[in-house]
Amino acid sequence: MPVLSEVPMTRAAWPAAKHGTNDCLSPTRIAGLLAAAMLFGAAPRPARAADGLEVTLPEAGSPNLAPAAADPPVSDPPASYWGGADLFAGWQGAAERARATQPEWASPLVTTSGLLEQRLRFDVSRQHAGNGTDSSLLDGGKGLDLIVNQTTDIRIAAAPYVFRSGAAGSGGTQMGGIAPLAGFGDWPLIRVAKRLFSNPASDGGYVVTALLQILAPSGIERLTNNAWQYMPALAFGKGWGDVDIQGTLGGVIPASRASAIGYQVQSSMAFQYRVARLFWPEVEVAWTYYANGQRGGLNQVYLIPGIVVGRFVLPNGLKFTFGVGYQAAVTPAYIPRPLTPAYNHAWLLTTRLNF
Repeated sequence: MPVLSEVPMTRAAWPAAKHGTNDCLSPTRIAGLLAAAMLFGAAPRPARAADGLEVTLPEAGSPNLAPAAADPPVSDPPASYWGGADLFAGWQGAAERARATQPEWASPLVTTSGLLEQRLRFDVSRQHAGNGTDSSLLDGGKGLDLIVNQTTDIRIAAAPYVFRSGAAGSGGTQMGGIAPLAGFGDWPLIRVAKRLFSNPASDGGYVVTALLQILAPSGIERLTNNAWQYMPALAFGKGWGDVDIQGTLGGVIPASRASAIGYQVQSSMAFQYRVARLFWPEVEVAWTYYANGQRGGLNQVYLIPGIVVGRFVLPNGLKFTFGVGYQAAVTPAYIPRPLTPAYNHAWLLTTRLNF
């Protein structure tokens, strides 16, 4: 509702108003109107405007008296603008929606799963090779998995650290002996997983995911291949109630020194059976074929029985899983040069903290 009614100005009156004549609102008339508004402000009552409309004069200090125009106040942007709590909650919600559209299997000990995961993973293995050396491998290229949208996760891996014992040589000079070492191996710095198809157990229970991992030649001299390597793969899985099969088929493509490292075809399969919702006994088979390089034409096959236990629910939405297994070489028989298989057997421990 307007504060004061105004008499519409006719076209004939416009020139006079423009030149400040008394036919329009003069200073004297404006002062009179303001005095009237103040006089009647203590007791508002109807008043008749010139055009016959009934209006009410406002009380003194009424908020209906519009203040002079001013710049709008500058407010702080919402928390999500700066990546605050709202953004974190939205990101967590996207991760939950991504997990809701895939099966709830346990990731196997060795076989790469096609499931999108958001977790910290840390693995340890103790390997014994045919040349008499023992190696303790910390992390094994795992690390932090993050779901970045409803069909994609990325892994930011830590470089594996190796402690290796030596092996005695022959004769007084220890000819052929192997010196111990400790240091970082080549770094599988990042992996991207793009889920192509999936459904939860209630609607078929399957998953198909494309992966690409990049290996950087950052290891110490005795543990590096001195070449960047690219590892594309296709991961897949299918479940039937408490039984599931997960598998991976991929390769290793060196960017250089292929004649020494060799192109590789790698495949693994995991067969799992869930017991009492927490226990996942499993058997895995891992196969590598060396198309060329120093191991050209050789096959390497491991058999891995084990068990994964979890997920245990912790406070703040965290879930913990662990697993143990034993990895044994099936073929080939020990070849000293080049060392094949890479090791004869190994004990495996895996820990995962999902969030």
